[in-house]
Amino acid sequence: MKWIVILTFLFSLTSNAQEQSLCYELSHDQLGIKSSYLFGTMHVMETNRFFFPKKLSRFLKKSDALCLEIKHITDVQINPDMLFDSTLNLKSHCDSTEWAKITSWAEDKLYMKPQQFEENFRYAKPFMLFQFILAMNLPVNKKSHEQELEKIAALNKMEFLGLESAEEQLNIFNQIPFNDQMDMVFNELYEDEKNKQDFNDMQQAYIKQDLNILCDFSSEKNFIGYKALFLDNRNKNWIPKMKEMMLKEKVFFAVGAGHLCGENGLIALLKREGFKLKPIEL
Repeated sequence: MKWIVILTFLFSLTSNAQEQSLCYELSHDQLGIKSSYLFGTMHVMETNRFFFPKKLSRFLKKSDALCLEIKHITDVQINPDMLFDSTLNLKSHCDSTEWAKITSWAEDKLYMKPQQFEENFRYAKPFMLFQFILAMNLPVNKKSHEQELEKIAALNKMEFLGLESAEEQLNIFNQIPFNDQMDMVFNELYEDEKNKQDFNDMQQAYIKQDLNILCDFSSEKNFIGYKALFLDNRNKNWIPKMKEMMLKEKVFFAVGAGHLCGENGLIALLKREGFKLKPIEL
């Protein structure tokens, strides 16, 4: 199963004015680090609106390695055991109206009759269903910054690096109570049209390179109190890994744009570590 974790909704809230660039040149005089890059991606965009300036290719080719959130994201395979839990039952956490809403969606989008859906998803973890719903709401014709960067890196025989594993990303959801995961599922089902409009608005802000808008696009409430799990903690875990990588070679880092934002975003955290970040207009 190809995995696009958390997709386009991982944009964090910041109360302060945010740097506007999506791309930065990184350097650290004391550590002798020069000319690594940090780029904020939008994991999925419509093909006909895909924003990928030629400058990105040039900066990537100047680097020795490409580092994504997950190494070789295009080819990641997920262990099915991480997606199901035989001790839990999806239906038992729904009332009749909620279950009808889920099975109606499945019949419309997955072409599964209610009984067939129940047989296949009975022990599915809610986040698996959540990802299916998100995926079905995405454009049919779409492109990914990560996949495009991987193609260029492969053609140039660059090293591939990752900041975490797919299992670590999946484990984020395992730390969220079952009922809260179900709230995420129903929010996506009931707010279908609004979420599609939000996606379009995010695309527009991304094309304009308006990081302030992207950072303000979602707040703590959209993470049901779990923003630290989705963003802040991961950013803090990544900093020592990024520093170690840059001490060895020039690295082009590409992570979801939400990871750049706020006082616990990568921009602020790198500056606290003594890095200089030079904004690059794409």
